[in-house]
Amino acid sequence: MWNRSAIKEKAKGRISVNYWKMVVAGLVAAFFTGSSPSFNINYNNNEFDSFGDAVAHNIPFVGDGFDFGMLMGLGAMLVGVAIVVAIAAIALSVFVINPLLVGTKRFFYINIFNVAELRELGTGFETGYRNKVKTMFLKDLYTFLWSLLFIVPGIIKAYEYRMIPYILAENPEISTEEAFRMSHDMMMGNKWDAFVFDLSYIGWFILSAITFGIVGIFYVNPYYHQGCAMLYDAIKYDWNTKSEVEF
Repeated sequence: MWNRSAIKEKAKGRISVNYWKMVVAGLVAAFFTGSSPSFNINYNNNEFDSFGDAVAHNIPFVGDGFDFGMLMGLGAMLVGVAIVVAIAAIALSVFVINPLLVGTKRFFYINIFNVAELRELGTGFETGYRNKVKTMFLKDLYTFLWSLLFIVPGIIKAYEYRMIPYILAENPEISTEEAFRMSHDMMMGNKWDAFVFDLSYIGWFILSAITFGIVGIFYVNPYYHQGCAMLYDAIKYDWNTKSEVEF
């Protein structure tokens, strides 16, 4: 059975071996897996941001020559732009970001045993590219659909599918069904412990937020993602031992 403290200590040890490359790889991984940016609309002093301001300045409304056709046209245009942006974002995630994430998993997995090179980040676009795209897309889709049933089922499924990117990183041409099955079997009985493993980094994440991400870039990201790779390796070792099937 794997030990959380031992894994984290080993992850710290790897930082001194391959520090700057781990910083870059950790930054890439964190950038594409972090929280979504928020967009705020700021109004300057020459614009009206409420109905009351418009009335106070005698801006025409219904019954005073307000052009509904123009408003509907503007609304339709904004909806169209939003749809195009959403489609582009999904395409970017499916065809670029997900393969890149598989590459980061491969980097940190190799870095357990050797000094990994940054070229590993691009391996997601090489052998088995279409298979990686398909499998990662289905992983995200299933997680999203389970999340619609309330948050908890989505979280459980996210941990059940947690090992899929690592499995693809090791074996790019493995079938989608086999990748899902292996991740399911490997995480059986490990989901709660993996959750606690993630939770054990909460202090570091808070420190990263307090320092505006500086500590995250130069320490927390490489430390956490190296630890996750070692968690995969430890769980895979236990699974291989129990199943007597070497992957």
